Amino acid sequence: MKNLTAVCLLSLAAAAGAATIQMPPGCTTPDGMAIDPKGRFVIAAPNTKHDKPGAIYRIDAPGAEPVKWFEVPPLKESGYAQPMGVCFGADGEMYICDCQKAGFGRLLRVTFKDDRPVAFETVAEGLANANGVKFRNGRLYVTQAFMPGVKREDGAATSGLYMFSATDRNVRPANRPDDPQCVFSDLTRNPKIRGGLNGVAIDSHGTLYTGNYGDGHVWKLTLGADGRVAKSEMFVPASAGVKTPDGLCVDAEDNLYIADMMGDAAVKVTPQGEVSFVQKGGFKRPSEPGAWRDSLYVANWGGTTVEEIPLGN
Repeated sequence: MKNLTAVCLLSLAAAAGAATIQMPPGCTTPDGMAIDPKGRFVIAAPNTKHDKPGAIYRIDAPGAEPVKWFEVPPLKESGYAQPMGVCFGADGEMYICDCQKAGFGRLLRVTFKDDRPVAFETVAEGLANANGVKFRNGRLYVTQAFMPGVKREDGAATSGLYMFSATDRNVRPANRPDDPQCVFSDLTRNPKIRGGLNGVAIDSHGTLYTGNYGDGHVWKLTLGADGRVAKSEMFVPASAGVKTPDGLCVDAEDNLYIADMMGDAAVKVTPQGEVSFVQKGGFKRPSEPGAWRDSLYVANWGGTTVEEIPLGN
């Protein structure tokens, strides 16, 4: 099939009408984003310096101040939690990628009562680099951006996309492409940036997208009836100009948005593969996008703020 990807070079320093949202003092590193069953905007704070506990924040309505929802219980072995990717399941439960040091990461399931977390269960543990997570049809898709235990003669780094069942508990994979839970793997050949599959998004048709951070491309993955990857296509090649695709999200029209950390940009890709900049410049290491109420929200990994960018019709 002919590659339909095209690049629209919009070099705006900041999108018109954009606003900067200051996170509360307890949030030193905003990152993962999701919309909860009540329609509220949720932001994970891994707080990577560990001077503040890893926590989950909310914005309850457009224009409202972000508030802390709850803290994520620390891992006993490390003494901290580092929540990054977040999503919600069919029954309102929440899933959190706790990105610990290699071999200690967790995928957590949180259940609520009266809007308060009442149980934290471990779906998977011992993960090498738990990063992004999405839920579909009782399955969880998790990216592992780097598998340090996999050594290759050509020096390429290995990353993977994993599938777990929402009913799984305490699954411990070997963090290798031949794990039964690994449904797709990729190589990163950039010798300076070793991270691979990072962000993950699923559109309204159940098509999954995941980006290779180090090599600057995004995959389009068609899932089979068993939830595993039946077909893989290069959706955004490195030639499209996205330097480091980090977090991903889709809007109601199935447009894909990419936070390009090293490119200092928020990027839009239509379902036909047309690429344009929503905003170029004005970020502080953008790590994660979230589409909510006609705006795109982008987390500043290198700061304590989130950018709100109105999306045109």
